[in-house]
Amino acid sequence: MPSASVTCSWDPGPRFEVGLRSPLAKDEWVWRTLPPGHPALVGRPTVLRRSDPGDALAVIAEKYGQPKSYCVLGGSVASVSNWEGVTFTEQYQAVKSGAGVFPCGGMYYLSVVGPHASDVLDLLTPRRIDDLAIGQAAFAIFTTPEGTVDTEGVVLRDGEQSFLVSIGGEARPPKWLHDAMDTYPDTHAHETNMSSFNIKGPNRTKAMAGLLQDEYASGLDALRAFHGMPVRTRRGGEAWVVRTVIGIEMWATAEVIREVWRDMVAEPGSYTPCGWDLLASYRLECQEFAFYLCPLDIHRDTYLLDAGLGHVVSRGKKGPFVGREALENPDRWGGRMWVGGLAASSPEAPERQIGEVVLDAGSDQPCGYVTSAGYSPREGRQLCFVHLAAGISPKETVRFADGTTWRVSTLPMASAVPTGLMP
Repeated sequence: MPSASVTCSWDPGPRFEVGLRSPLAKDEWVWRTLPPGHPALVGRPTVLRRSDPGDALAVIAEKYGQPKSYCVLGGSVASVSNWEGVTFTEQYQAVKSGAGVFPCGGMYYLSVVGPHASDVLDLLTPRRIDDLAIGQAAFAIFTTPEGTVDTEGVVLRDGEQSFLVSIGGEARPPKWLHDAMDTYPDTHAHETNMSSFNIKGPNRTKAMAGLLQDEYASGLDALRAFHGMPVRTRRGGEAWVVRTVIGIEMWATAEVIREVWRDMVAEPGSYTPCGWDLLASYRLECQEFAFYLCPLDIHRDTYLLDAGLGHVVSRGKKGPFVGREALENPDRWGGRMWVGGLAASSPEAPERQIGEVVLDAGSDQPCGYVTSAGYSPREGRQLCFVHLAAGISPKETVRFADGTTWRVSTLPMASAVPTGLMP
């Protein structure tokens, strides 16, 4: 039942500095790449959260060799940067002309069940959850009392009184989940033993169909974006297939996902595993939307509207939710920064480092921070996502301490290399 009469006074917890700040300023484990033998990965007690239900990364390594390094995101081992036996070029070709598969076992999978499951989730996000039909999904930003980004995820309604939430970023539940559950004690939430993978590329639907029994494979073409369907795999395992804007995902128990990965690595011509080196380039080149990564491009100091995420605030949503008052008062809480893109003026410019300071080309004063970086084969040069001061405008030139100059653009970077920047 909807509960528009509920009133909540949210404990803001740690205070946030709404505005311009390096994503690495408060925690060295927000982003790191580590070699396989690094003490943080193999030492005890463990420093990092490490979760890969079904051990998909080990299945991939049996075929493609050991990981070259691991990517740490928000204090959690998110995935592998690359493997010894599959090149960056092979992965890039897969997402551009075939089917590239990203393992997603490092995420956090939350189950919310009970007569007020939708009300609990509705208290945590400006996105309406109560109107999702069974089998419908939504991308949701979970907010803080300041209207900034707590974390993000895809919410799938898998039953009348149940939801599954796939959470990236710091791989943890929304910070104010327990406050919301205190309001509805008949509803319960717990971490599940689930995992998933995401297939990208023009052959993604065909590739997913090849993993399913025929009666389910035939229904994939009709599956719309942000809708899911229960399926059975080739081996009879139960799963959900969820279509997003640029990918198609399978969510299932660890055992089922492990079996499906064994099927995929046995068919290298149809399925190419992709690591996070490739993901960085894919996100930077994405033209359908600004493909942010939390807590790098968006985090607890990033006001939702400053990041261009006004579309995740459902129009007409009634009742309280964390951050509602702040999001209704952008003049007070927003306007200090924006999220943009940078394209290197020269193809020889080096890759930038996350957290690196961006300098105003005229004054040499700091004007922003790098939040994502990588090489773009499409553009033949390095690209970045950056947090920029409100006074920096698109098409301006900024620079880094090494003297290289970069052109500012809005996101998504549909024209990352304007006329005059091509070699």
